[in-house]
Amino acid sequence: MTTTVQPEQFYTDQIQHLDIKADQLTQRSRFWVTLRLLSFFTIPAAIWLLYDQGPIVVLAAIIALIIFLYFVRKSLENKEELNFVNNLIQINRNELAALRGDYTAFPNGEQFIDAKHPYSYDMDIFGEKSMYQMLNRCTSEQGKSRLADYLKGDNSEQRLSHETVEELTQHMSWSQEFRARGMQPSSEKALRLADWSNEHITAPKSYSILRFALPAFAWVMAVLYYFDVVDGLVFTLAAIPVLLPVSQKLKDTNSMARKMEALEYTVTSIQAQMKLLSQLPATTQRLQLLQQDADQATRELRQLALICKRAGQRNNVLVGILLNYFFAWDIRLHGDTEKWLTENRDHAKRWEENVVELEVYISAASFRYNHRSTTCYPVVSDQETELKMEALGHPLIPAENRVTNDFHLSQEQLFTILTGPNMAGKSTFLRSLGVNYILAHIGFPVMARSFQAPNLRLYTSMRNADDLSAETSYFHAELIRLRFIVDAIEQRQESVFIILDEILKGTNSKDKEEGSALFLEKLCKLGARGIIATHDLKLTDLGTQKKSIVNRYFDSTIQGEEMNFDYKIRDGVAQNMNASFLLKQMGLTAE
Repeated sequence: MTTTVQPEQFYTDQIQHLDIKADQLTQRSRFWVTLRLLSFFTIPAAIWLLYDQGPIVVLAAIIALIIFLYFVRKSLENKEELNFVNNLIQINRNELAALRGDYTAFPNGEQFIDAKHPYSYDMDIFGEKSMYQMLNRCTSEQGKSRLADYLKGDNSEQRLSHETVEELTQHMSWSQEFRARGMQPSSEKALRLADWSNEHITAPKSYSILRFALPAFAWVMAVLYYFDVVDGLVFTLAAIPVLLPVSQKLKDTNSMARKMEALEYTVTSIQAQMKLLSQLPATTQRLQLLQQDADQATRELRQLALICKRAGQRNNVLVGILLNYFFAWDIRLHGDTEKWLTENRDHAKRWEENVVELEVYISAASFRYNHRSTTCYPVVSDQETELKMEALGHPLIPAENRVTNDFHLSQEQLFTILTGPNMAGKSTFLRSLGVNYILAHIGFPVMARSFQAPNLRLYTSMRNADDLSAETSYFHAELIRLRFIVDAIEQRQESVFIILDEILKGTNSKDKEEGSALFLEKLCKLGARGIIATHDLKLTDLGTQKKSIVNRYFDSTIQGEEMNFDYKIRDGVAQNMNASFLLKQMGLTAE
């Protein structure tokens, strides 16, 4: 299961191997369908040929039915395995596309977009071509939500174990099987195991006796009727006491059965995933902890899956009547469900939680595996320390186009003022810094050669908008955002790292210049750290006046009618601006 080959070769080899297996299963599927059809016709054939042979015809029909049901089960098992293999093929195709920068096969998390969030909106964490879409390898809705929680900082007290992420990169085949077992058909309306486990199902005490007494009575009456000991009227009347207890709780049973039918796929998936977890040769402490009760989970969830299947089998009215008459089906269903919940209610929540956690770990491991040569594990310290990043790049920019930069803020330095001409790379660098800062704080690998940073809460102000419904101007929206950031320090007592891009754009140049300087000085007094990009060169005076502030810039060169950018950050203040040149190039100036 250990993966050592390069990602593209690994995914390609997987597809070739799985395509062969899918063809074999498809051929086998036709074989089982043929046997199933032939065995089905043996049932009426046996009845017709042996009709006058008395009890023999019943025995023959039962045997033929058992053979038919066996072939039905084998056909279903083959279909499930074929679906599993097709899921694996799709996973590998999606990964090959991801290596080319195409992440459209993965959910984009647009439901998590929040313009008021401290950083996710500015950093393009959610939505089309977002970090969430790039990272997400979760198959369950809970896993997708958990990954979003991590990226939003809602799980700030938890950080993924780097050792566990790295171990999973060595077991990509296993990770793919784990994902494939959890992939749910779009037609399925699954119910969460944790939600269902809160159900309170109580069976009457009499059910413990009736589950045996009623079927025994029903079979005795059926045998007596078969041998003409009792007539049809007596046999029919005898059905009343058998079916009456079932009918009294029919409404409750139907409701319970519907939920369990919706739960079946979830249970089957988690059971298969827990079985895989128990087979993983784990060495890290976190994975071993998750494995502790995997065997128990596999056994108990297999039992629950059978109960859910039984709940679905009763939904056909005719079949339901026969099952309840001969086997007290609903009574047994109530009793077995209550027993399972009593014994496993608390465990079930933990089992599902373990699967959700593993989905997030697999997302991190897949990112690391696909970008091993350009990623590293960050060092995030709870102590005051310097920020030091080497070869920092944006994960969403393809490797062939990605320009990396080093960034450094000593322990005494609080802010960087970043200047440069239009299109030189300032905003991209800010987002590269912000995105990797987010990844570092949740335990994901980062797109850098090395990454060291203090444990600070990220806040950004890069794109604000006016709100006509609230009669809020653009400038007022900016002020609200900046107040939100300051409140994090003054009221919520947070240690923060702040990324600002051209603040106070909604006012005139003089106000913007003075206001930006005053705001930056306030942030420094509050002990905040961060970076601000600006076109106001006057603001860079603070970098020459204060040791806590440094100036850095991006540059461009103009040669004749061409403008070139190297997108590399430098120490100092930008001297070249290009707005006039760009306007002229676009034909937007007077000749």
